[in-house]
Amino acid sequence: MTKDELPTTKSSHEKFRGGKFSVSVDQVSFHDGIEVTREVVHHPGAVAIICQDSDGRWILVRQYRHSVGQMLTEIPAGTREPGESAITTAAREIREETGYSAGRLEHLGGTWMAPGWCTEWIDFFLATELTHSPLPQDFGERIQPPIHISVEEIKEQIRSGMIVDAKTIVAYTLYFLE
Repeated sequence: MTKDELPTTKSSHEKFRGGKFSVSVDQVSFHDGIEVTREVVHHPGAVAIICQDSDGRWILVRQYRHSVGQMLTEIPAGTREPGESAITTAAREIREETGYSAGRLEHLGGTWMAPGWCTEWIDFFLATELTHSPLPQDFGERIQPPIHISVEEIKEQIRSGMIVDAKTIVAYTLYFLE
C-alpha cells in the first residue's frame, strides 16, 4: 500500500479522556469503498531504560501492574509528560523508580508498542555512570527496591517466563543488536 493508498479517517469521536490517555472511535474509509470502525487508544508516548551499574548488571524493578493483577519484573519506564522530551522523561523515571541518576543516557531506538489499537511509541535508553539520587515515586505506584541482575540471569528469566514484560524484552533485544 503506497502513501496515496492509505485509508482516510472520515470521523473521529473521543469516547474517553483519562489522566494518561484517551480513546476514540474512528470511521475509516479504504480506497475500494470499504468503511470500518476502529477504536484507538491515544497515548502520549513513553520511555524505558536499561540501567547498567558499574559492575555491568542491569537494574530491574518489580512493580504492581493492575491491568494484569501481578507484580512484574521490568526495566524502569514511564509515560512522557506534555511537552517533555524522551530523554528528560528517561532521566526522571530512573530517579523515581531506582533512586539513581544517570551520568550518561544513550538512545537505543524505539517502537510502537501495540499499533493495532494504540498510538504509544516507546523510546529505549541505556543509562550508565549511575549515582545515588532518588526522587519520590509517583503517587500510587508500588515499586519494590531495585534488583541488580546479571545479563545471564536476564536471559534465563526471559527464557523461563519470569520476565514477561514486552518493553523489557524489546530493550534487551535492542541492546544486543548494537
